[in-house]
Amino acid sequence: MADEAVAAALRSAAKLVVIEAPGGCGKTYQGASFAADICPTLRPGRLLILTHTHAACDVFKDRTRGLTGLEIRTIDSLIGQIAEAYPEPGVILGALPDYDRNGRWAAGLLRRRPFIADMLARRYPMVVCDEHQDASPEQHAVVEALHGAGAKVRAFFDPMQRIYGAGATTA
Repeated sequence: MADEAVAAALRSAAKLVVIEAPGGCGKTYQGASFAADICPTLRPGRLLILTHTHAACDVFKDRTRGLTGLEIRTIDSLIGQIAEAYPEPGVILGALPDYDRNGRWAAGLLRRRPFIADMLARRYPMVVCDEHQDASPEQHAVVEALHGAGAKVRAFFDPMQRIYGAGATTA
């Protein structure tokens, strides 16, 4: 897909856009460029960029420096925030995070209590998922819940760089 076609797809009115491309094809560049165009249009909401690593967060922060209406975080930090705000009964807060358990809890919670996903979708009407091929089923379920609640989702992935194998999502 040519750069112009990717840019047009990202900026389209579609609720879901999936960009599949190998490493080095400019997915992060396109995501940052999209952020610069979309952030001013989302008031009072914000664009949420979800990555899997703090290093990827740093790359997006560098490329979007100066933008307002933007939140960049790891998907596990979003899941952790959900789990902290609505803790699983019997789980002691403050212990080292159990990312798998938090993911299962948050995904299930958003399914059982759709008002939480609705609130998040109002806060983040547009979500960009970087390297979504690395999402666990639970992480993918959280993104699906936001999408189901009305958030538009833009997912970038490269199946050749999948780190979780067959259990990972394909979008």
